[in-house]
Amino acid sequence: MTFSEKMREFVDQGIKSSKDLVKQAGDKAQQWGEMGVLKLEIVQLRSQSEKLTARLGAEVYEVLVEKGQKTVGKDSPAVRDTIDKIEELQRLIDAKEEAFKKAGGKEEDLTPQ
Repeated sequence: MTFSEKMREFVDQGIKSSKDLVKQAGDKAQQWGEMGVLKLEIVQLRSQSEKLTARLGAEVYEVLVEKGQKTVGKDSPAVRDTIDKIEELQRLIDAKEEAFKKAGGKEEDLTPQ
């Protein structure tokens, strides 16, 4: 093999290696981007759930104290819609958290600081 052929082969290998590295970096960037979007969605859904939980507390207070009822249950008309919304949000949160983990995220990455 001549010197020029060796150089051409060396350059070709370098180009191939560079393409592989760029592809790997692109794949990682996409993975991190997906994880970032999922994490943001999880934080937003958790915030909505917390607000609904506070509203649920206010609704229960209203039923028990202001309206003078002795009990309130999960199926009470005054709280049923709010409980349904909280349960739906929890299903969404669980699905997003599972997708986050499948994308390579860790549980501790979802824990508020």
